[in-house]
Amino acid sequence: MHRRTVLGLALTLLVSCSMMFGAESASAAWHNHCVVSAIGQRSDGELITSSPLCYSTFAEAMNAVGVDTTGISDVSPAGLAATGRLKGAATFIIGIHYDGYNWTGASFSVTGSNCSGGWLNVAPSWNDRISSTYNGCPRIRHFWNANLNGTWQDTTGSGGNLSVLDNQTTSIQYLT
Repeated sequence: MHRRTVLGLALTLLVSCSMMFGAESASAAWHNHCVVSAIGQRSDGELITSSPLCYSTFAEAMNAVGVDTTGISDVSPAGLAATGRLKGAATFIIGIHYDGYNWTGASFSVTGSNCSGGWLNVAPSWNDRISSTYNGCPRIRHFWNANLNGTWQDTTGSGGNLSVLDNQTTSIQYLT
């Protein structure tokens, strides 16, 4: 009798833990590429964004913001940039932020219409998580603290890995 009770409790605990942690992990795996669009800007430059939309693949996220990935074998920032499909429209990808080095892992993409200094505080789920950035704007400045405060580090050109602010970014500014 005692053995059956212990086994029952152990099974209940195992199922509870897998439901608590497994469901979250499965959900994250299915929706690990999110996109927001800048739909306005406050007087201090802070971007007003749409609610995030999240997808299971990077290609789905890009298609959701109007980037045509049809016929492209390399659906990555580098592959899409080579086709010119990330820029050129009235709204374009101003930055793609990754939780892994070299544009790998989960991504958070931002679309906008210019690189004139607009900025945002990252969503709580992305706070202190960014390791690399693909630049749609010539310069993207990553800040340690909210509201463009504290230590900062730029990625320029096509972007790259963060060093000083690896997993330390709380706000981001999109610049020329």
